[in-house]
Amino acid sequence: MPILQAQVDYLELAGTKFRFEARLFGLTDFLQAEQLLFENPATPELTEDTQPEDGYIQSEAAEEPIPLERAVIFRNKRNKRTFILRFPFEGDWTEETFRGELDLNHITPTGRPLPMGYFDAFFAIVQGKSILHEAPFGDTRALIPVIYRVDTKHSNALLKLEYELVVQYSEYSNTLGFHSLKQGETKRFVRLIEKYNKSKKNWRKRAFKFRRFTFKTIYNVTKWTQPIQDNKVIFASDSRSDVSGNFAYILNEIERRDLNLDVKTFFKPNLQSRRDWRDKFTLPYHLATAKTILVDDFYPMIYPLNIRKGSDLVQVWHAVGAFKTFGYSRLGKPGGPSANSLSHRNYTKAIVSSHHVARHYAEGFGLREDQVIATGIPRTDMFFDQDYIAAAKERIYEEYPIFKTKKVIMFAPTFRGNGAKSAHYDFSQLDLDALYEAFHEDYVFVLKMHPFVRRRLEIPEVYADFFLDLTDHREINELLFVSDILITDYSSTCFEFSLLDRPMLFFAYDLEDYISKRDFYYDFEEFVPGPIVRTSEELIERIKNEDFEMQNVKAFAEYFFEHQDGKSSERFVDQIILGENK
Repeated sequence: MPILQAQVDYLELAGTKFRFEARLFGLTDFLQAEQLLFENPATPELTEDTQPEDGYIQSEAAEEPIPLERAVIFRNKRNKRTFILRFPFEGDWTEETFRGELDLNHITPTGRPLPMGYFDAFFAIVQGKSILHEAPFGDTRALIPVIYRVDTKHSNALLKLEYELVVQYSEYSNTLGFHSLKQGETKRFVRLIEKYNKSKKNWRKRAFKFRRFTFKTIYNVTKWTQPIQDNKVIFASDSRSDVSGNFAYILNEIERRDLNLDVKTFFKPNLQSRRDWRDKFTLPYHLATAKTILVDDFYPMIYPLNIRKGSDLVQVWHAVGAFKTFGYSRLGKPGGPSANSLSHRNYTKAIVSSHHVARHYAEGFGLREDQVIATGIPRTDMFFDQDYIAAAKERIYEEYPIFKTKKVIMFAPTFRGNGAKSAHYDFSQLDLDALYEAFHEDYVFVLKMHPFVRRRLEIPEVYADFFLDLTDHREINELLFVSDILITDYSSTCFEFSLLDRPMLFFAYDLEDYISKRDFYYDFEEFVPGPIVRTSEELIERIKNEDFEMQNVKAFAEYFFEHQDGKSSERFVDQIILGENK
């Protein structure tokens, strides 16, 4: 794995202005990696006495400190010609956030646009003329147009340069590619790109159909020729890379009982990532021979299968309760499935937290209500395990000692937009000055944004001891354990937080607009177990006055959690895997 990695949160191309915001990971490891610091022939003055300090490499053999700088570099793959645009470190050199703006008319050292040719762009750490390490921009297709075109030019008394610049994501290099062309060549070039993209899209469709046909064929042949193995249980997910969430609690319960089960796991981190080639052949075989198949999210490859009699395909849904409508509850609505969709329809069972929401899940998945079983949600067992809670809190306190001395406001809203590509949040609705002034002495304000929201809140340096962005923290439930107040909006986080019987506020500044675009199973204003506020002023007032309508929280939890005993994993194993009726 490269030492330096980048995650781009924001890109904007407006005319010749190129603005970006990214996070560079591994700066500390990079500076401590001796092979990078001492083997660079362009910096012979570096010795083993060299120490990184305040953005410099200070060597006893050097007369002056050698500055390190962040940069965006443009490299021509053919002739290796490289242009470096430097952004000196400001403050701590371990600061991850890297923001900048470039003018595409002024890229070269002489202030000219990129010359004719193709250039890949990278983030880099540079030292003088040496590029010590670099990282690609990554997949930026969700942030910029597929093809962006702009004229670049430079002129003086002796010279006039005019180019057409085409910017697009390069799958080969996993970064942004910049094609600098003669004026007038862009139309032909864009036509070639569009023809290539269309051909690639058609090829991908054919390849997908072939993979699906192969997958289904292996499943059917195995189903006809091999018996069901009663002790085989499959955990499959297209949205997680390891055993976690509900799966972790179910598997722990299986191991605790020392059940003689043949457990198989098939994971990949997201729908877009490619499956291991071995899984493409072994997964349909194991699906056809397993007694129990567990999925916890959308799983497209399974939906065309006709699940064999005697097997169970069980949806262990990742969400809790019933809030926003999903699946077939949105039939005929924007973002909803079509009437002939195969999605979800071949589940034999699904689990829920309470019989009160069984009808909503049955509707959403296209099931009969008797196929939806109120075992409780396995991962919520942690809320009743005092030893686990104590250990989790200790881990958090060790990582963030300030949580021991101040109360914690957890801000965990959902995203706005139609999905991952358009997801955003309007941080201007938060009055940072007023929140800081009102609460910084007694509280810390923790932000846990939805992972779809790529552009984060820019926290002013003067407020860094109050606002803390923990969006990248692994488990939100661990953060809930140390939270005194939850501020959310239309997020299902409120369900699990209600088990802690602590106050909640619903910061719904766009309630009418949101409701007009997204339906709920319940009347939002009657349903939520806390006050709805629309402005920062109302938010501050409610917290200051401790006006949280706490009488609603307990009733909310009792309605949506039928079993509050920490034994949901036990019930799941008994009723779903072992098939016992309890």
